[in-house]
Amino acid sequence: MADNDPFADPFGVGLDGVQSLEAFARACDRLRAGRSYTVLGKAARPRLLPPATLSDLLRAKSTPTRDTMITFLIACGLDEAAQRPWLAAWERVATAHQPRPVGAVRVREARPRLLGVHAAIQLPGTAEELPPYVPRDLDADLRADLTAAAAQGGFVLLLGGSSVGKTRALYEAVRAELPEWWLLHPTDTPTADAHAAAPTPRTVMWLDELQRYLNHRTGLPAGALRQLITAGTVVVATLWPDEYHIRIARPSVGQPDPYANDRDLLGFAQLIEVPETFSRAERRRGETLAGTDQRIRIALDTTDAGFTQVVAAGPALIRRWEHAPDDDCYGKAVITAVLDAHRVGAHQPATNDFLQAAAPAYLTPAQQANAPRDWLDRGLAYATTPVHRATACLTPVPASMGLIAGYTTSDYLRQHAQRTCRTAALPEPVWQALIAHHHHPDDTARLFDNARRRGQPNHAIALYLRADATPRNSFGRALIAAGIDLLAEQGRIDALRDLAATGNQLAVDRLAGLLAEQGCLDELRDLATTGNGFAVDRLVDLLAEQGHIDEALQALRNHAATGDWHAAGRLADLLAEQGRIDELRDLATTGRWTAAERLARLLAEQGRIDELRDLAATGNEFAVERLAGLLAEQGRLDEALQALRNHAATGNEFAAARLVDLLAEQGRLDEALQALRSLAATGNEFAVERLAGLLAEQGRLDEALQALRDLAATGNGPAAARLVDLLAEQGRLDELRDLAATGNEFAAERLARLLAEQGRIDELRDLAATSDWHAAERLARLLAEQGRLDEALQALRDLAATGNGPAAARLVDLLAEQGRLDELRDEVTAGTPFAVEGLRRLEQAG
Repeated sequence: MADNDPFADPFGVGLDGVQSLEAFARACDRLRAGRSYTVLGKAARPRLLPPATLSDLLRAKSTPTRDTMITFLIACGLDEAAQRPWLAAWERVATAHQPRPVGAVRVREARPRLLGVHAAIQLPGTAEELPPYVPRDLDADLRADLTAAAAQGGFVLLLGGSSVGKTRALYEAVRAELPEWWLLHPTDTPTADAHAAAPTPRTVMWLDELQRYLNHRTGLPAGALRQLITAGTVVVATLWPDEYHIRIARPSVGQPDPYANDRDLLGFAQLIEVPETFSRAERRRGETLAGTDQRIRIALDTTDAGFTQVVAAGPALIRRWEHAPDDDCYGKAVITAVLDAHRVGAHQPATNDFLQAAAPAYLTPAQQANAPRDWLDRGLAYATTPVHRATACLTPVPASMGLIAGYTTSDYLRQHAQRTCRTAALPEPVWQALIAHHHHPDDTARLFDNARRRGQPNHAIALYLRADATPRNSFGRALIAAGIDLLAEQGRIDALRDLAATGNQLAVDRLAGLLAEQGCLDELRDLATTGNGFAVDRLVDLLAEQGHIDEALQALRNHAATGDWHAAGRLADLLAEQGRIDELRDLATTGRWTAAERLARLLAEQGRIDELRDLAATGNEFAVERLAGLLAEQGRLDEALQALRNHAATGNEFAAARLVDLLAEQGRLDEALQALRSLAATGNEFAVERLAGLLAEQGRLDEALQALRDLAATGNGPAAARLVDLLAEQGRLDELRDLAATGNEFAAERLARLLAEQGRIDELRDLAATSDWHAAERLARLLAEQGRLDEALQALRDLAATGNGPAAARLVDLLAEQGRLDELRDEVTAGTPFAVEGLRRLEQAG
């Protein structure tokens, strides 16, 4: 048994075979080696080990507690390392009655290769599947986190690139700390969800390559993970850094948020980063093991790649792909087709039909003309040949016995290609092959989004229209909207008509816009009869432009009568524009606030103060404000103030706000503050915020800040924003940092602005690396202002590559501002968000 095996049994008692309480008691009796109860009791001091407890333990009367077992083992002279196999056997016996999850195995029995540990290179004389584990610097933290998670449930996530040793380190840590727990390795997201609905005790859920579960069409709900943790499950997972940063990045204001669930889920994680290369200490540990396995010696002696990558044959895979002999050009073409397909969103196995159509795009005309009949079979044979008997560039995925569904590629090779081929254009035949032969619904949304972002609108539309027939959950709402927008941009009115006919309201909206632009009044009338508010809007605009005011008003009346609040608002606007005050008054009496606001404005403009007073008496907030304003303009200030006081006393916040503003405008600050204090005492949020503002204006900052803190703690957004403004104005950076760390967007923006104003580039860079888009934007702007344009662009590229949308937008803007057309085209090819639009603007301007 290996020296570093946590299940070694130096006393030769045979613990591996212990499964029952009786067998465990016999093993303990052999361990005590004839020592009397008295001798053992003395050896255990200062811990207590009473004879009765020993009797129960050694005669199998009851299962001992963990603390009793540790005391007994100490009395028998075992140190912490020697106690581990005994405690593992005790745990196995103590939990034998607990249910076993379907498909689970004991952690100590789990096979590392089946859990995702990369195959290792095989050399003559190496009998073991994997070389000995070289302890990592992160092991102590990892095992401490696992121990803490075992106590109350938890989620431990290892973050690192491909083949850096994440999965092996996780396997060794879980095996060392939780050997007798059940290990469940879900095949897919629904399996994980099912276990979350009925969790079992002392269970480790293994989610290697977490993105596979997150990318499932239903996603892995954050709520399911919360259930698992609450039930005491230890969830462990691995993830690539780019996948992590894409998912935690917050979208800019107004942009879709497709990763909201993933961001919440990842927020539960205890994160441990795994470096790309071994540290000096790790290499020293490797040297002590190099004599036991030649693979470790080779990996340590290789200077152009990391230790773990060499062991997993990663660099050899790259060489096999990039430097394939001329005779194996078909193999290289097949591998490239799979890598490129994945690069643009095709994550499911590449089929033979797809490869047959796509691979020729990577061959020269001469290679195509001279290709043998079995060129694809030859190419696949080359691509699927294992390197160093460890892994191959392509791996077949079974459909059933003897049948291949398709091929996937090594994640190390895929990550390399993603980096080196980022700006390489996908050949036209490959796009066509993806549309024709890659029909998995889980990939359609990604392919569509990539085609759209890479300046391929026709391919994007083809993918979108194909996806419309698949289950709706294969397409996120944001992408459904993007597809319809694309159809409208390209003037595909027939496709929009077809989608609108299915009841797709977004399609109706965009169709209405196109019909209005083209002056198609009759068809727009028909579309408006469906009740679509956008169609009604466009119809009314077109009718008004053509002078058909009565028809426009009647159309709005009809839709307002159905309860359409937007149509009622438009009706009020149009009546006000036409000065039809009686009809506006009738509409206001039905409770339409837009009509009430327009009516109050018209009455004020016409100086009809009595009618305004009557309208204010009905509780119309707009009339109250207009009445007070009109009275103040006429110099009747006391009357205006009294009117506002009367309405404020009824709980009318609108009147209260106007009362305070008017008092402040007149310089009557003490009265304004007194009014605000009275309202604030009732819990009025407006009053607290306005009180803080006035206090700050008078230099009473501590009072103002406390008032804002109290209100912000209740979730009041405006108060939170004002608090941030006030902290920023006072230069209180530490408090801003604390607020920003809680996810406060106002604080994050102001903190980034302050750091930029103070030229603190390193701090901005650190913040930007956490996907803080405010910091990313300020960092780029500051570097550009200092003439460090290339640094600014590189910082933005690095952030955009992690999925940071705002950084991508700023990168595109900066390239466009500098007129760097070729680089902007590269970003389009790379699929950088907003690059297509930026390129279009620049080309139009030029």
